[in-house]
Amino acid sequence: MTRAATAETHASTGRYVAVWAALVGLTLLSFLLSRAPLGAAELPAALAIAAAKTALVLLFFMHLIEQRTTNAVVILTAAAYVVLLASLTTADVVTRRTFPRAPTPPATSPASR
Repeated sequence: MTRAATAETHASTGRYVAVWAALVGLTLLSFLLSRAPLGAAELPAALAIAAAKTALVLLFFMHLIEQRTTNAVVILTAAAYVVLLASLTTADVVTRRTFPRAPTPPATSPASR
């Protein structure tokens, strides 16, 4: 592959700067939300910001956006295995035979001691 062809497939410097600015903005948002009393929404907000930052790094800095077909196959295969694992685990738990609890000894009153 020639140098001109390589330059065409990779993103421009402006795109890298924009992604970096987005990462800095998401980091600032994450910091500011950690100071806010969100209650039960803290964890979902933090996970959403982390997922967005992860996606940006994977797609642009690791150049995964350039090989869309290959990545789609890998992602779909991984998702299929996760679904398979979750469904087999669920089937195991649902069909498992549960035994009755062992009898508990009778409670003794403090007067009988």
